[in-house]
Amino acid sequence: MILNKSIIISFVKIVQKSGLKELSELVMFNVFRFIKKMTGKCPFILFIDSFNKAKPFSEIKMIKISGISYKVPVEIKPKRQKNLVFRWIAFNSFNRNNINVSLNLAEEILDTCNFTSKTIRQRIDFHKIAELNKIYMHYKY
Repeated sequence: MILNKSIIISFVKIVQKSGLKELSELVMFNVFRFIKKMTGKCPFILFIDSFNKAKPFSEIKMIKISGISYKVPVEIKPKRQKNLVFRWIAFNSFNRNNINVSLNLAEEILDTCNFTSKTIRQRIDFHKIAELNKIYMHYKY
């Protein structure tokens, strides 16, 4: 359970802007309230589920060998996975059309659980690029 609390605390830090931690915590409470109202399920479990569904497992790293740059797919560490998912969810929810930030975040989390959000599309694009460049896998070190 401690790990799950740390996930929410780190997401609050991503959501906060200009040092307003209390405001971002209030936004997260509203997000969980909206999720509970929309689905009737435990919002905490849905948040963790959407987080796990949006995690990428590989990315592209530029490696220069004898003057030529190669795009080599590499495995992503868990901390980087967490940061990428949180940034994607926050960025995509802030770009939604609704005025209410809490409602935008709640909708993005629910769409991620249903595999219909922009966050899932970004993850799929990440994996497609890595799949296309897997012929350079032997340059990894």
